[in-house]
Amino acid sequence: DSRKRNGWLKALKKELKNIIDNGTLDNTAKLEANEPVTMTMETNKIKLDSHGGLDKLKCRIVVRGDMQKKNAITIEDTYSPSASFRVLKMFLADAARHTCKTYQFDVVGAFLQAKMRSRVFIKLPAIYGQLFPEYAAYCGKPVMLLKAMYGMTLSGKYWYEEFRDWLVSVGFTQSSTCPVLFTRHEPDGSFLRIIFYIDDGLYFATSDGALERFKKELPERFNVVFQGTAHWYLSARIHQDNQNNITMDQARYAKSIVTRYLDGAGVKRINSAHNTILPADFMPTVEDKAKTMEESKKLQEAYNIDYASCIGSLIYLSYTRPDISFAVNKLAKFNAQPGEQHLRALVHLLRYIRDHSQLGLKFYSDEKKSPVYNLLKEHNVKPQRKLFTFSDSSWQDDWDQGRSTGGYVIYYMGGVVDHSSNLPDPIALSSAESEYNEACLACQATSHLHMTLNELEQVETGGKEDKPIDIFLDNKSAVDMSASFKDTKRSRHILRRWHYVRAGVQSKWHLLTWMSNEAQVADMMTKILPRKGLLSKLIYALVKIDRE
Repeated sequence: DSRKRNGWLKALKKELKNIIDNGTLDNTAKLEANEPVTMTMETNKIKLDSHGGLDKLKCRIVVRGDMQKKNAITIEDTYSPSASFRVLKMFLADAARHTCKTYQFDVVGAFLQAKMRSRVFIKLPAIYGQLFPEYAAYCGKPVMLLKAMYGMTLSGKYWYEEFRDWLVSVGFTQSSTCPVLFTRHEPDGSFLRIIFYIDDGLYFATSDGALERFKKELPERFNVVFQGTAHWYLSARIHQDNQNNITMDQARYAKSIVTRYLDGAGVKRINSAHNTILPADFMPTVEDKAKTMEESKKLQEAYNIDYASCIGSLIYLSYTRPDISFAVNKLAKFNAQPGEQHLRALVHLLRYIRDHSQLGLKFYSDEKKSPVYNLLKEHNVKPQRKLFTFSDSSWQDDWDQGRSTGGYVIYYMGGVVDHSSNLPDPIALSSAESEYNEACLACQATSHLHMTLNELEQVETGGKEDKPIDIFLDNKSAVDMSASFKDTKRSRHILRRWHYVRAGVQSKWHLLTWMSNEAQVADMMTKILPRKGLLSKLIYALVKIDRE
């Protein structure tokens, strides 16, 4: 209707105005012989707020990627880093640790604020000049880019370097473990920390003065909107309570997955609660896959579920939902040609998510008040650092190849900052070997966060103050292998890479500690637990979010 059309036209005009007012285009530059001209297009998106309501209509004018390849515009590395979920969770946990409020900002037209380094000509559609006569001089003819535009393969890199260089110029120090994590220390001993994902940033400070200084400096250099306390970031909802505990969940995203794939599925809706991630008798195997691609396609049409698309959505959801990682890991193996059993299992998982959509992560300002610390206390275990890891493995549970499913869960400030359910390549010859191999993967993941933690805490690695990170296993033989260099017939065949564990223990980088199976939280990353077992593990990894 006319109202909707006017809304999109208004969004288009706003985007065009932003591009031209920002000095992005030069309409006086002369096109030289053989210089290519790349066309543009527009992308439209309806953006929703944290409650699922309409936030705004977003129009973006972008440079066409297919023509860039044809015109050979890209002649250099295009890589630009962005915040990973694991470091984002470390950032939020660190804010909780310092009892600081976390704030958010958005850079308006971020790529348009990055300077170009070569001559690139584009052409805006002539219709823009007819719709908005004040911008006709820039439309329907080649214009040279003075600044980067969205859609260009180099825009992300140029913007990152522009923002990074400015942060460094005003006193920020870049993290050596995460390129988008920066810290600035003030003369009074306080500090401000920032992390950003392209044009969306989060920040917190330990003093009001550090906050005010940053909020004054940033608008002087970039077109930025300060959005107040952080509530919504990368489809995750963030909330900070009066005790400065921070929760993070994707409840709305989980509900959207259920609505898209389960409610529209061609199977009878069951309203009874599903308290297991997969059917108890489900044994994932290639023998159950569809015989042909055509058969698999017909099955997916019958269920009205695009299997691969659904798995992709669940992988993103699993960043804040460690309880579904095992199921997603197993089902993802059959993306190419899922069969009847795999689709039934996927529907079961979707019903589980429907019944447990309000689960999320929580980081505590006092980590000793978290459920996982109570668990460790009950078993007379005191972790060396605020960062620690649970590691577990299920020996030779893969029917197709005889491999062992492993998993780990990493905690900081009482909340899960990283987790994985995986299938290491070597075929372990014993349960101890499978636990040892998984412990190596857990140590590798923990080492990265260990270095990040040392930067956050400003502890020099290798110094006396740098205590090892605990890795909790429920297999005593694997723990003994980590501390012993004995060459025996049961261990001499193990590849050198897996002895990274021993090297780490010897250098006191990490410490493997035995933990009873009852307290092994990573157990849910390696197998289908019965209802009672799963729920007992969940209370140590996730909390129920009642907010809407």
